[in-house]
Amino acid sequence: MTTLRRQVGDLVRYNRDRLGMTQAELGDAVGKSLETIGRIERGVTAPSLSLLEKLADALGVDPRDLLGAGSFAAKSRKSDPLTKLLDKLVTLSDAEIERADKLLMVAMGWK
Repeated sequence: MTTLRRQVGDLVRYNRDRLGMTQAELGDAVGKSLETIGRIERGVTAPSLSLLEKLADALGVDPRDLLGAGSFAAKSRKSDPLTKLLDKLVTLSDAEIERADKLLMVAMGWK
């Protein structure tokens, strides 16, 4: 089972990578060291609520987007089909996610 710390770290990393930002750049943006960002992304430590807000702002997302997937999603969103899908995807390996992405592309007719 994924811990909340790990899930937050994965979502911070995902959003940082999406922006092409380095850990050092994110650390500079929120006033924390590269080491602190690395520990958060690995799920070793959890950010405070204040830091979570700063991370979300630097990443251009809502703070709940760093918490809102998988088994820790807000209860009001548990019946949301996207949340259910994310619950399944969060347990997959990178290779399995790539296969799922390819299948979805074919199934939906996306290019």
